[in-house]
Amino acid sequence: MLLDLGTTAPDFKMDSTKGPVRLYDYKGKKNVVLIFYPINNTRTCQAQLSAARDALPQYAELNTVVFGVNPGKPEKHRKFEAKNNFGFPLIYDERWQLAYHFRIPTLMGFMQARTVYILDKNMIVRYVFRGSPTSLELFEVIQGINDGTLPIPEPPQPADETPAASKK
Repeated sequence: MLLDLGTTAPDFKMDSTKGPVRLYDYKGKKNVVLIFYPINNTRTCQAQLSAARDALPQYAELNTVVFGVNPGKPEKHRKFEAKNNFGFPLIYDERWQLAYHFRIPTLMGFMQARTVYILDKNMIVRYVFRGSPTSLELFEVIQGINDGTLPIPEPPQPADETPAASKK
């Protein structure tokens, strides 16, 4: 089960192709797009990340940073990034820590499912999509966050676990 809309994203500090990345360094400053993708060097993953690369100027205009996240080895990330010049960090999640904390489902138990999160400047989950949404869809969500037209969802409330009062 993915993180619920309206919940606060967990902070992390991880290495990437562009050096260390700490999520909360962007708190109060930037919206964040996290693209969890299954495998380096596949056509589908390359297409998804290339679309994000090509849209970086629009993300910058929307005061938003983009990160790719994958459990692959650092050397494979570096080669994948160098080959495609993505222009944004690919985070090394070798131990599946981010996949776990962001509740990314697995495919066949050995690769993470393609999932995109948008976090607002307060690191609140405002959008989550399992699959590969279009850049236009992501821009519309971010614009709604920025101009206040996308309401902040209420985080889910825990179920009341108090036992019902017994009758006497």
